Amino acid sequence: MNLSRRTLGYLPLPGGAEQSEQNTHPAIFSRLQRLFLLPVASIMSCVLGAFIGAAFNSHSACTATMLRQPNVGSDPVPDVPLRIVDAVFVYNRTFADDPWKNNGSDEAWDSIVPLGQGSVRYPPGSSQVYTLSVVHQLHCLWSIHRNYFKALASNPRNPDETVLPHMRHCFDYLRQSLTCAGDATLEPVDPALGGVTGWDNPRLCRDYGLLTAWAEQHRVSNFRGFQESHNSHQHHPQ
Repeated sequence: MNLSRRTLGYLPLPGGAEQSEQNTHPAIFSRLQRLFLLPVASIMSCVLGAFIGAAFNSHSACTATMLRQPNVGSDPVPDVPLRIVDAVFVYNRTFADDPWKNNGSDEAWDSIVPLGQGSVRYPPGSSQVYTLSVVHQLHCLWSIHRNYFKALASNPRNPDETVLPHMRHCFDYLRQSLTCAGDATLEPVDPALGGVTGWDNPRLCRDYGLLTAWAEQHRVSNFRGFQESHNSHQHHPQ
């Protein structure tokens, strides 16, 4: 397989759409920063468990049912068996820690990214390249996580103009991904907390390991983790 060292970016929207927003008043950025924690915590609670739970529960038992990805468009549908596994969400602070203070956080995130970053050539031998949606979703969550802690440590009066458009893209992309996946697990309310944590109750998850194995088999590069090519990515200016 001829593997390219060129990473794939995300298709940008027309430049004019974001131009008027790039000079956002510093007070708005500061307010966004203060409101960042709640959505980030909510997204990380939901998505981290959904995509990582199965990958880090090797003891999980698999059901006998093997599903296939439905064909909902004209593009070829990969012949990937979508195995359903039993899993339990368990809080892993390493993923949630400040990556600028805990080097293990970046290593943990990189450990769940398939070699090639989920970019595949399909069908084999064709010129068409795709990105596995779950890896795109994880990349968005990873970006939100890193930029949240970066924003906390930076001067809000001098925001990186590339951060907010990227974060807006990631917030809405993950919102739609969560509603698309539609996890119907019933999470018991903890009377002592008056709410739910999402941890320690059984659920059914797609076998993430099976998806990453398929992506690595059809990969178009040898990039490892998200950090290796992050600076060369082209992100949505939204």
